[in-house]
Amino acid sequence: MERQRKVLSGSWTTSLIVVCLLLIVGLGAGVQPTAQAQERDRRPSQYLEENNQIRRDKFDTVLPQVMRKNNVDMWIHVMREALPDSFGADELGSTSGVFVFTDRGGDRIERAVLGRRWGAGQRERVASEYRDPVAALGAYDIIGTPVFVIEPVSGPMTEYDYRFKGLRAFVAARDPQTIAVNFKRDLAPWPTHRGQSDGLSHTDYVLLAEELGEKYADRLVSSEYVTVDYIHTKVPSEIELLKRMRADAVARAERAFAAVEPGGTLARGSGLTVFHRMSTGLSQRGRSAGWENRAIQGGDILAVPSSGMYAYVLRDGENEPPAEIQKLWAEYLKVDRILADTIRAGLTGRQIAENYTRRFAEEGVVVRAEQLHMAIPKNDFPVYSAGFEPGLTHLSVDAHGHMKGARPRSIETYFGPRIGSYGPDWALDIPLQPNHHFVIEYFFYMPSPGADGEDQYLLWWDHEEAVATAAGIEYLTPPQTELILIR
Repeated sequence: MERQRKVLSGSWTTSLIVVCLLLIVGLGAGVQPTAQAQERDRRPSQYLEENNQIRRDKFDTVLPQVMRKNNVDMWIHVMREALPDSFGADELGSTSGVFVFTDRGGDRIERAVLGRRWGAGQRERVASEYRDPVAALGAYDIIGTPVFVIEPVSGPMTEYDYRFKGLRAFVAARDPQTIAVNFKRDLAPWPTHRGQSDGLSHTDYVLLAEELGEKYADRLVSSEYVTVDYIHTKVPSEIELLKRMRADAVARAERAFAAVEPGGTLARGSGLTVFHRMSTGLSQRGRSAGWENRAIQGGDILAVPSSGMYAYVLRDGENEPPAEIQKLWAEYLKVDRILADTIRAGLTGRQIAENYTRRFAEEGVVVRAEQLHMAIPKNDFPVYSAGFEPGLTHLSVDAHGHMKGARPRSIETYFGPRIGSYGPDWALDIPLQPNHHFVIEYFFYMPSPGADGEDQYLLWWDHEEAVATAAGIEYLTPPQTELILIR
């Protein structure tokens, strides 16, 4: 696969017809809020200054690396509120504008904020009190004045006349040979995935190409490879903050465990995931019928999978977990140990899966593609395990990416390397960067005799954030080795 493909060749006006087919655009209905209102609606982060430092660090070290790796001289990222763009909002720091990064040689990438970026509006109580949030970031070299938002009286000019006005002169002065723009072409989501943005609209692309003129429009390519590398390349300040955030999450989990009153605390609303043996067709982790108004009780396993924390609720008369729970815990430690050793930076997800599949087979664990709750029929272990040797644990892995960067919080991402049996092939063939941030997500189903009418297996689910190094997994906090007991 070529790392970059030219979008326009020959006459750019003719080729725009082809580009129209490549850009999948959602034309949203309804009134969009102003940029300033959107900024207010984004939940603040207690790590605001740390996030701003991460943004500056990534601009200093990651930007030159990923642009040069992908042979990009200029990276243009276009944002408008009508097309929600969480990458731009959090990583770049705004919900509107034209953000231009230019490699002019040396160690530093020039950073400019141009175009139609919204500032105060006519409906603001005191427009003079508006403070430009982009200027406050301390991350950009050139910052255009934000536009005062007001509906003018009638005239011949429209928003399209202004959207990229003046950009041609800015680009020509730098004369980039390759210009990456935020649309996707190769790195598409899996079929039926509904949550991934495709980038700028076709209208924006046409207006941008017209403003640049044929010479520079011919040099436009997708920024998808630059973006995916930027997201998944970490800086030390980012890893440090992830560890602080995990320590805070562990403290919250400990408080949640301490607040449990067996027989009184409802499973739903407790802030915990509860594992409990159910019956065929029902979820053992609370995501089906049968869990309405159910209180946590003895025999349950309580989990905070995102932090890798687990507890067992003792039944009356118990001083330790029964044999089946001890066996389940030992199985978890074994699965986690093998993944911790085989998930390594520098390898692709496909290579990693080959390695851990071999190791699990040696340990009597069957690696499966589908998760039990995503197989048809759902949560039917007899059907799911049919044709396999009885007594073996079945495991399904989906260690997809996580991203933090300058974002207020760490969130899942499926745009990048993936380990396991889900996602498009391209995601399985990208080598993991050093300190690759991801979740150790897997489900396993351990055969375990139950009463008549009950499931004859026990479920385990892990969803712990971690980073992958060349030596294996590095946990953000020390991994739990003993099952917590709750009386």
